Amino acid sequence: MTAPSTAPLPPRQFGYWTGHVVVVASMIGAGILTTSGYTLQATGNPTALLALWGVGGLMALAGAFTIAELSTALPHAGGDYVFVREGFGRSTGFVAGWATFVLGFCGPTAVIAHIAVTYLTSPFAGHVEGGLPWWAVPAGASLLIAVVTAAHCLGQTESGRFQVTITTVKFVLLLGLGVGGLLFGTGDWAHLHAGHWPTASQWPALATGLIYVSYAYSGWNGAAYLAGEIRDPARLLPRTLLFGTLTVTALYLLVNMAYVFALDPADMTGRSFDDPAVQKVAETAVVRLFGRQAANVFGVLIGMSLVASASAYVLTGPRVTFAMARDGYFPAFAGRLHPRRGIPVLATLAQGGLAAAFVWVPRFEDLLNYVAVGLAAVSGLVVASVFPLRRRNTTGTFRMPLYPLPPLLYLALIAWSVVAQLLDPDKVLFALLSLGTIAVGIPLARVFGRRARSA
Repeated sequence: MTAPSTAPLPPRQFGYWTGHVVVVASMIGAGILTTSGYTLQATGNPTALLALWGVGGLMALAGAFTIAELSTALPHAGGDYVFVREGFGRSTGFVAGWATFVLGFCGPTAVIAHIAVTYLTSPFAGHVEGGLPWWAVPAGASLLIAVVTAAHCLGQTESGRFQVTITTVKFVLLLGLGVGGLLFGTGDWAHLHAGHWPTASQWPALATGLIYVSYAYSGWNGAAYLAGEIRDPARLLPRTLLFGTLTVTALYLLVNMAYVFALDPADMTGRSFDDPAVQKVAETAVVRLFGRQAANVFGVLIGMSLVASASAYVLTGPRVTFAMARDGYFPAFAGRLHPRRGIPVLATLAQGGLAAAFVWVPRFEDLLNYVAVGLAAVSGLVVASVFPLRRRNTTGTFRMPLYPLPPLLYLALIAWSVVAQLLDPDKVLFALLSLGTIAVGIPLARVFGRRARSA
């Protein structure tokens, strides 16, 4: 039987900087390396591209304000699951936790690992006759996930140090692309002249772009998953969430300015959606700014730095299944802590195993579309949980300014982008599969609910 657990809780050993870098590492991933290429190819409008990333940053900040209030009111391990559980009940909380486990952690970990290995191998693929075999990238991605999972099974102190180190490398690399590209790269500010107010035909593409951008910004709630393990959560959690989100927003806008400086919009619109120059827009920009040799070095470094994002997901995700298992809404093994290391080792291994299986999906674009839509929908449910909690006066030391505008703004933009995906004939299949994954959680919630009550 699965029943609520009385096992010990993890100790509170994480400090401010671990929380800050978890937010930064959770946000900076595959999205900033791919999303802008799709938007430029579809619209050829650099002004709209920059505005889209600005709107995405505003969405993330609105979400971070909301989660800061929720996490100080409920400073427990579990993040999204805990907030929705307290707002809408255990069954709905399970649906959110289930979807977060699959679409919020396992899927994105696979996406990032796939992109990381693609960048790492791209400088060498051309030297292999006939190219790399089809299994090389998924096999490498599975190995990467296995190594990161093993690192986070060692203990809290080791996890924190590992996360801080590799996140710093990735942040410095993207900052170098932005600042170095604008100051020393071979680009053209005349590319901005192609910008204009979006035409009627461009709005659907921008709605799709917002889904991708919101995926790139996902992770602004990363520190909330460590709420049960961070010291002084009432003081530190709001700071890590808000300052981490602002840090990444500024970095994303800087990198996109470098993209606009480097890339000719007319050239991008003349390419197909699956053109490698569109899919790996960061590498394309580095080629235009600094040449092919620099791009090869950049590709290897960015692939290595993406380990930080995979690491952030592997660190935070098991805290969701841990909280669910303690409530009896997930198999009991996920709610057990290692007797010496004080971390949910079995939950970490389970997440790593499913993520490693996801990397074998044949087309990367299919995996990205599948993950992004459902993740956006679940984030809307999490943000909406602030309304019933406010009505019951379940609040912590932090209260967001201008309530209820931040959560309403977030929900309106999420709803617009998800509906646009459902109306797009090229995207609707993966949107439905993603939403269907969420729906699978409904009967599962009933099964676990009956077991928990009977136990």
